[in-house]
Amino acid sequence: METNANPTPTNQSQRTSTADQEDLRRVVLTEMRSADQMASLAGRSACDMRRDLHQWKADGRILSVQHEGVEYFALFALDLAEGCRPYPAVAQVIRILSGVLDQDNSWGLASWFIGLSSYLDDQRPADLLASNPEWVIEAAQDEINESKSLRG
Repeated sequence: METNANPTPTNQSQRTSTADQEDLRRVVLTEMRSADQMASLAGRSACDMRRDLHQWKADGRILSVQHEGVEYFALFALDLAEGCRPYPAVAQVIRILSGVLDQDNSWGLASWFIGLSSYLDDQRPADLLASNPEWVIEAAQDEINESKSLRG
């Protein structure tokens, strides 16, 4: 009896989807830091930094992801020149995109910030938070509008 070495389309798409998710996670994690790493970058105590990060997250001003039991926070969301405080635009983008990505989908939110945006002339929203936050907010709104038009 000969076995079929070619995977079925369903199995192939599941493997591709899993591989794509793992690639996404790897890329997102390069932009994230633990609370202790953030404290070191900010020159603050780990306890104070952890407290602030958790408060900002609860307030919807920053996002984090869980990976292998560790919570990682979005480095790109913090203004290092201002004592590691969240950029105000981040909270607005999180609020806007929660219409498409529920707030529990922090991997999706993080990937939106670090992905290239055609609305932003193929730049990453994360890279424009300091220089052009209004444009980033417009790009988030455009994402919502596109999503609504695709749904019909």
